[in-house]
Amino acid sequence: MPRFFVRLNLGNVFVSSCAGALLLLFSNSCPAQYAEFRSKDYSTGDSWLGLLDGKVKGYRIEAHFFHVSEYELCIVDEGDTTPIHGNLENAMRNNSCTAGVNGGYFAATARRSPIGLLRHTSRTISPFSTGSFTVVGTLYDTGENIFLDRSSALRVPLQRMREAIQGGPFLIDRYRAVPGLERTRKAMRTFVATDGAGQWCLAITSPLSLHELASILSQPKCMGNFRVHTALNMDGGSSCSFWDQTVGIYRPGFKSVRNYIGIRPRQKYPLPANRKRH
Repeated sequence: MPRFFVRLNLGNVFVSSCAGALLLLFSNSCPAQYAEFRSKDYSTGDSWLGLLDGKVKGYRIEAHFFHVSEYELCIVDEGDTTPIHGNLENAMRNNSCTAGVNGGYFAATARRSPIGLLRHTSRTISPFSTGSFTVVGTLYDTGENIFLDRSSALRVPLQRMREAIQGGPFLIDRYRAVPGLERTRKAMRTFVATDGAGQWCLAITSPLSLHELASILSQPKCMGNFRVHTALNMDGGSSCSFWDQTVGIYRPGFKSVRNYIGIRPRQKYPLPANRKRH
């Protein structure tokens, strides 16, 4: 088991320690938190990417943790041609979000059309899609709860999804690394994960292959007491960006993207007349 170095923000208090300290800090009742995880051999001398002599050395994960009872998803779209917001930070601030990352894949065309489902405030911006690893998973918020399902086995009808976005491939499925992931291409990664019990995180990593990231996330203590039950990869590489208002951190992407995944305090929405709140 590798050792991890962690920096946490709990309100205005920062804690630096090994990941084991998180066992007492993360629980379902915890407020939203920022955490940074580094492998022991991560190189900090050159840049956030952990580059040493032109090669990746070790790894780093930055994550924002939140509970579904307190925060909801907010999928933000930049539009077809001229970006509405211009970057992740603007998109999050303009939508009253507290943290966010870049979103799903999009076509390399002038319109930058989203690949797969994109819904915001119960309005479909891009239709549901299947047949590609880029849309194998669907992340969505019904206004009451957040789900991360295989696109082939959705638990909720599309019309009940208030916010939704597709991505892929899956990294972790029921605590286990998904087999057959690409092993050689290292790139910055963005992922969304849940512990299966209401706690979630949005995260960005230093350059890793998909196989490496899945292997790391499958380790029970890789993110303290947050054991990853399910994790979905989103668009990566130069698209990766991360913003966390609680600690004033912004990792801008190297190119413009089509959409973002944000979180903001959960609101109560009226339910259809034929449905009861559970």
